[in-house]
Amino acid sequence: ELTEIKNIAFIGNSKISDRKLQSVIQTKETAWYRYFSATDTYDPDRLTFDRELLRRHYLAGGYADFRVVSAVAELSPDKSGFYITFTVEEGERYKFGKVDISTALRDLNETEIRKHVKITENDWYDADLVQDTVSALADAAGSFGYAFVDVRPRVKRLRDKKLINIVFNIQEGPRVFVERINITGNVRTQDKVIRREFRLIEGDAFSTAKLRRSRQRIRNLGFFEKVEVANVPGTTPDSTVVNVEVQEKSTGEISLGAGFSSSSGVLGDLTLRERNLIGKGQDIKLRLSLGQREQQIDLSFTEPYFLTRNLSAGFDIFLNTRNLQRESSFDRERLGGKLRIGYRINEALTQNWFVGGREDTVTDIDGGASLAIQEQEGSAVTISVGHGLYYDVRNSRFNTSRGYLL
Repeated sequence: ELTEIKNIAFIGNSKISDRKLQSVIQTKETAWYRYFSATDTYDPDRLTFDRELLRRHYLAGGYADFRVVSAVAELSPDKSGFYITFTVEEGERYKFGKVDISTALRDLNETEIRKHVKITENDWYDADLVQDTVSALADAAGSFGYAFVDVRPRVKRLRDKKLINIVFNIQEGPRVFVERINITGNVRTQDKVIRREFRLIEGDAFSTAKLRRSRQRIRNLGFFEKVEVANVPGTTPDSTVVNVEVQEKSTGEISLGAGFSSSSGVLGDLTLRERNLIGKGQDIKLRLSLGQREQQIDLSFTEPYFLTRNLSAGFDIFLNTRNLQRESSFDRERLGGKLRIGYRINEALTQNWFVGGREDTVTDIDGGASLAIQEQEGSAVTISVGHGLYYDVRNSRFNTSRGYLL
């Protein structure tokens, strides 16, 4: 039988409680509500991962000297479960001291690049923030034309003052070019749907920032359960091969609904949608809503790369018929549509334009209706033109943990 976790204990922690540390690690104590979970069974690999989770948590909280002395799992005498004990050394909690930038790169505007350092003196030390700053500085240097950049933080502990001074050293890294991009795991989705999301192509100068952005753009498609992007050495010392492994998931949706409305009576709703039509990344949606006094049909289609260009184009068509005899003594029909086109101004800013038309037809007006209603009999056409600006700096469309959308 599976061996459960009877108890998890921590020794040496005085700054952070046992309860908090138990929420940090992946291994959990056995409980009745974890019946469908595997985290309350003993796994030595998971225990190793827990050591790393504890280290990351303490380093993000300012404990730069933290270390896990040991992680011991002891089997109970009756062999019914394990008792796990983590022994830790927390060390002192540090704050950020002086933060500086050192670079030998010419034409690099230090004033501009310093804006990407979000570290503030006397804030608690955070190893995650240091790593984020390294990535931000590499991205910023790339915007100045330096494709090959190596950013290394030099850390100096002032133990007596409990401060950590950091100097971010920006140097030109080794020149590496993309030799080839390999894509595997896409059974249904066409290769071009994935390749067009890449910020790199074969022959480009390799950029870690562009590789991260490419991975996130592929994940934002929503077509894949898993997206793994890694680079390995190429056939020559100055080349690298990018390997992309994806695991597809279902992109079709069927929605059924039924209900009652005081204005429309009994109604039913059916929606069909496919977000990756025949593996081309196209989005098509059909919605039917049928009620006693109202019926509506909506059809929309979007091609994300119209004419193989970075243009999103699509259309919307709708038909709505409504029996308003009880409320307003007439019937109304609306038939309309919209043409849409959008494009990226940059990685964060997108602009969309649309032109739409709608015809409203009023019929079967009751003879006793008011003059205002009788004057509406017949058809009226409305034409509309508009546009939208979208500024999106979320780190993920589906599992957002940082950023915003305007």
